[in-house]
Amino acid sequence: MADEGKQNNGEPETEQRPNGDGGGDEGDAWGSHDSSQVRRFARMPTDRNAPYYNMNHKHRGMAIIFNHEHFDIHSLKSRTGTNVDSDNLAKMLKALGFSVTVLHNQKSEGINRYIQQTAEMDHSDHDCLLIAVLTHGELGMLYAKDTHYKPDNLWYYFTADKCPTLAGKPKLFFIQACQGDKLDGGVTMTNRTETDGSSSASYRIPIHADFLIVYSTVPGYYSWRNTTRGSWFMQALCEELRYAGQDRDILTLLTFVCQRVALDYESNTPDMPTMHQQKQVPCITSMLTRLLIFGKK
Repeated sequence: MADEGKQNNGEPETEQRPNGDGGGDEGDAWGSHDSSQVRRFARMPTDRNAPYYNMNHKHRGMAIIFNHEHFDIHSLKSRTGTNVDSDNLAKMLKALGFSVTVLHNQKSEGINRYIQQTAEMDHSDHDCLLIAVLTHGELGMLYAKDTHYKPDNLWYYFTADKCPTLAGKPKLFFIQACQGDKLDGGVTMTNRTETDGSSSASYRIPIHADFLIVYSTVPGYYSWRNTTRGSWFMQALCEELRYAGQDRDILTLLTFVCQRVALDYESNTPDMPTMHQQKQVPCITSMLTRLLIFGKK
């Protein structure tokens, strides 16, 4: 009789740590995995089990705003009102201690070059990184002045293995852009019923940990912008940052951003009935591993 655990088709057994049940960990995918990856190291910005990100570095960090108003692509209209968004966001981020750079109407090559240069910088004395993009978009696509690019180009160079001085630190991305052309007509809510109406030991992290990606709308849907006051999402985000940017953790703050956009805004285009009285809600993807509160700087 064969020994238990030996009949594994020649594959090495794995140990689940630190307190596994003895079973091996497997990936839910076909094919082989890359076993040639080199173990990398980065300086630990906070204790392993700290509940909050360390926001006590010398500097808050860089904030980059890619603001797109005009395009070389004939099918894309100018984004009237985006400069209001850009100015308001820059003002709020400066108040939070960020070093803010606003880049207008950049071409794809310029965006990619600036992103790479930023990733190559030393962020050791920075709390975090923030990048905002205000532009036209489609599902899985954002527009630079001259062409489109994939959104993950924005954060590709900031993973922990490529940018070790930001490893373990928050990397925040805010994207004001359409993700499609679907419209959200909303649902009217009513109160009538149906019948009447602490350790500091070293540790490892995934390279995609500590990212936060926030879209102004959900995949496939339209994102609204007022030509005078700016986009709904940026208006709500700036208002929440002004009201509680130093006090609330970022996910709580963004929940109230979603609430503002979902409840306080509705499209007003009576001359175009199909676009009239439409709704919107932002979409949050969080890989944060701790609570993030900016605090005073």
